[in-house]
Amino acid sequence: MKAVNLIPSDNRRAGLSTGLSLGPAYAVLGVLAVAVGLMTLYVLTNNTISKRQSEIATVQAQIVQEHAAAAQLANYVRFSQLAAARAKTVREIATTRFDWHAALADLSKVVPSNTSLQTLQGSVAPQATVSGGGGAGSGLRADIAVPAIELTGCTKTQDDVAQLMSRLRVINGVTRVTLSDSVKSASSQGSPTGGGCGGNTPSFDLVVFFKPLPGTDPTTGAPAPNGTSTTATGATQ
Repeated sequence: MKAVNLIPSDNRRAGLSTGLSLGPAYAVLGVLAVAVGLMTLYVLTNNTISKRQSEIATVQAQIVQEHAAAAQLANYVRFSQLAAARAKTVREIATTRFDWHAALADLSKVVPSNTSLQTLQGSVAPQATVSGGGGAGSGLRADIAVPAIELTGCTKTQDDVAQLMSRLRVINGVTRVTLSDSVKSASSQGSPTGGGCGGNTPSFDLVVFFKPLPGTDPTTGAPAPNGTSTTATGATQ
């Protein structure tokens, strides 16, 4: 069966013209849509860049403020460092300080009345120098690098020398009492060193050792590696 177009020929030409005229309009609309999209993207990008620039400016302002605050606190930092250095100096001085007043006060209490002291020399270490003259100078002093008192004197008998050593050991902080010698004087006029014990009496030379100073090695007198000290124990006659 053959198809027949019933639309008049004039109308058919008008419809074709309408379809052809809509093509450029769609093209213009597409170009406008693309332009709007690009414009929107441009605006959003500019807004993002502006926001980031504002954030960078804020951070830079904060950095400037922090630098100013740090400059103001620099004096406090230097003061703290100076305080720490002075505290270290005080601790170092404290490690070389010995309570001689207490030691000599205890010594005066334990020396018997029948004992005469000719020389007395105290030092915090064997290498310490003493101004104003000599002292006992016993070689035994170099045995231990701790505070010590070197004594020479005389007493009535050898038993009194032993009693003196026993009494010296009860002094607070004493760890050892070492006798270098105890020799009887042959003079009938007194001891060779000019004491008041009389003739034929023993003259002694001894060293009283105390506990090490805090933070020192008793064998060298130097600061101990671990910051603690080792105490010498025992007594030698």
